[in-house]
Amino acid sequence: MKSLRVTQIQKYVIWLVILLLAILTRFYMLTNKPLHFDEGINGWFVLQMKTIGFYKYDPTNYHGPLYFYLLRGFTALWGHSVEVLRALPSVFSVFAVMLFTFHLISSKIIRGAMVALLMFSPAFLFYGRSGIHEMPFVFFQLLFALGMLRWAEKSDGTSLALLLTATVGMATLKETFAITLASWVVGLVFAGPKVIREYFHWGKLKAAWSRRLTYMVVVLLISFVLLFTGFFRNLPGLFDFVKAFLPWMKTGVGETGHNKEFLYWIKTLAEAEPLALFGVGMAFVGLISKDARLRMVSAFSLFQLLIYSLIPYKTIWCILTLVWGFYLVLAIYAQQILLRRDWQSYLFGSILMIGTVGNARSDWRAVFAQPIDMSHPYIYVNSTYEMKALQDATLQVVRENAEHLKVPVQIGMREQWPFPWVYRNFKTHWDLCSNKVIPGAWIYYCDTAGEAAVEESLTEPFMRVRIMLRQQREISTVYLKKSLFEDIYKGQFEIVGPDKENP
Repeated sequence: MKSLRVTQIQKYVIWLVILLLAILTRFYMLTNKPLHFDEGINGWFVLQMKTIGFYKYDPTNYHGPLYFYLLRGFTALWGHSVEVLRALPSVFSVFAVMLFTFHLISSKIIRGAMVALLMFSPAFLFYGRSGIHEMPFVFFQLLFALGMLRWAEKSDGTSLALLLTATVGMATLKETFAITLASWVVGLVFAGPKVIREYFHWGKLKAAWSRRLTYMVVVLLISFVLLFTGFFRNLPGLFDFVKAFLPWMKTGVGETGHNKEFLYWIKTLAEAEPLALFGVGMAFVGLISKDARLRMVSAFSLFQLLIYSLIPYKTIWCILTLVWGFYLVLAIYAQQILLRRDWQSYLFGSILMIGTVGNARSDWRAVFAQPIDMSHPYIYVNSTYEMKALQDATLQVVRENAEHLKVPVQIGMREQWPFPWVYRNFKTHWDLCSNKVIPGAWIYYCDTAGEAAVEESLTEPFMRVRIMLRQQREISTVYLKKSLFEDIYKGQFEIVGPDKENP
């Protein structure tokens, strides 16, 4: 009895260590990365929700309402900041790791391997610390995968609860849930007719169903309707959910500026997530495995990769949707190979170790280096550290004298995100500098075409700063009032405007 008690305590300690490590890796230096413009857009949507009282679903936005309502709850509790924008995905990233610490599937090796692989996956770390939809969406993808694997083992109500919750969760986050479901259908086809019959066996479904599941389905459906209709204040939102697939498909195949080559994901994995690339290779072998479960997961993962590769429109954060499937492939192989103690197990283990080193290097470059490596493939059209320094200097001025919040700031550039969220508390003007210069402003953000107009209107010295505010964009010109910033801003600048000391 005493040894049993000790064993239970050890399990609790291990679980707690995993939880603390997941929290530490997801929340440590959460503001290390400069703000991404999509994070600013999401923050702005939440500000609008505060004004109108609900999220008005837009079928051309390609994102469901659940994320915005969750983020609205976070901001209501902890306010508006970069940390809060990123805390929500960080929580889901912790959840994603901790899912595999519970006995939802029987294999301890698969669960343990997934904990380790997801804990230190560069994609899960980087996008699990970014204020966008991807991490919550992938959490529900993982929930669905666990439901599929558990149903093959137990065919119980918990399996169905996982599948139903995951489907609604995915559908209320991103329209790409359709690709996920289609990929699982392909996975079942590769698993074979016998497995398909087992999965859709009416007797098993009937035996697993319960009154509790019926209540749960009702709650899920009501939640779905409430989210898409803005709690009945935007009834067309429910129909817009269906309409969203047309503009989504049009964007996917059209010329948008985000179009990439077919091998883009493979090349990205080679640099940023080499361990997942090993999983891609093993998935091809898994297609001809005798293990139906491995065939299913391999086919699912490869079909997802194929579809995302065929779609010209590629944004790097979608890689989070792809990598976990290949990690699950590796976890299943780990169960089969590592206990055999033959040359195959040693070869498999050696490649895992090499891939782990590659992943660790990628983790450092993208997440923990100070500053992070802005050339890392996961860091895409992101704000620069120069912009971060400008924001910090501006906030310092306001902290020293809040009256500056009442003085105009002109955001006079064509590219304006994420400034509506960054300068949410400021007296902002959005006229292009080349069209109109706001008199008396203490900060001007301009395209280079607006320089002459601004400098002609200045009535006192300003610091002219020419910087790239966002990756892969043109150089912008920022004017900072010299009397406010000369002791605060440490970047390079030139003094322009009349010199009060030498009129």
